[in-house]
Amino acid sequence: VLFRSAAAEVILNNNPSYMEVKNLLLSIGELPQEMNKYMLSVVADILHFELPASKLIRQVLKDVRVHNYDRFSKTGSSSAYSGYMTRDSDIASTYSLDILYSGSGILRRSNMDIFILNEKTELHANQVVIEAQGLESLIAATADEGEEDLESFAGMSAILFDVQLRPVTFFRGYSDLMAKMFSATGEPMNVVKGLVLLVDHSEVIPLQSGLKARAEFQGGISIDISGGMDFSLWYRESKTSVINRGSLVVVGNIEVDSLFVKAGMEARMETETGLDFISTVKFSEYPFLVCMQIDKGQFPLRQFVTKYESLPSGKTYTSRKGKTQLVAGAELPLYQENSNMCKKVFSEDPDSADRSEE
Repeated sequence: VLFRSAAAEVILNNNPSYMEVKNLLLSIGELPQEMNKYMLSVVADILHFELPASKLIRQVLKDVRVHNYDRFSKTGSSSAYSGYMTRDSDIASTYSLDILYSGSGILRRSNMDIFILNEKTELHANQVVIEAQGLESLIAATADEGEEDLESFAGMSAILFDVQLRPVTFFRGYSDLMAKMFSATGEPMNVVKGLVLLVDHSEVIPLQSGLKARAEFQGGISIDISGGMDFSLWYRESKTSVINRGSLVVVGNIEVDSLFVKAGMEARMETETGLDFISTVKFSEYPFLVCMQIDKGQFPLRQFVTKYESLPSGKTYTSRKGKTQLVAGAELPLYQENSNMCKKVFSEDPDSADRSEE
């Protein structure tokens, strides 16, 4: 199933031909139930978000053998959704969330991507993928066809600024799974933590007066990405979390130095923010309940401007101004069906508040 979903994603994102798209759509209905729903969600998301393959998909859907009620009425909890985090005339930032479950409600694959785009370039800023298999025995469920003998496994991989990072394994094998469950602290496992230098530029600018100005720009970002999976056999519930934390600092300085005066100005901008993805699955009933949440936390935006002058006599003048703006957090929108499911999950979970307080 994971190979099929990955193959479909590669085909649809790389200028597919008419027949490739047609064969993918014709496969819907022949796949496992959740894979059918996942493929339908991928197609709907491409059409809604007007991705490059949308025009070709619309052409294929004119064929009634492809576009009919029997094929497009498949049910399930797997989904795919994309949306804008920010969008203006110069730059845009998008997020996408794909999530695939097994027929018993266990997570098979979740994929969260963040892209930054402008008219000429596209940067894959962040991707966090969690994959799991062979966990049906935990809830005495039946594995999907062809997956009965899969080894228990869960792991996570990440991409940061178009660079693939080393994957992390949560557990491998049933004995390792049991050991991790009994020794788990509930804290997410760290995938990557570090500092990235975004810009380090220095140049000398000759002025019309004959003086020279030295300009220096530096910018850096700190990243902390972690994730985890938590199973509660007592409450028959599982939670998957991906936690992204980051801070950004950019400093620019322009200085003019002459024999009689030294003057300059420094501008500084800094911020810190977080983006959390939480998926909650209650498998105490069937069809199981799934709630997905993407929370963008409240964050400060601080800006400072410092002007300074100094004379050979030693006399100095410094002026510093700044402002701090608190940007409100928000829960990023997903599709309406997910919102309805979340209301049902939390309204039917009277013990959730008690567990969160613990």
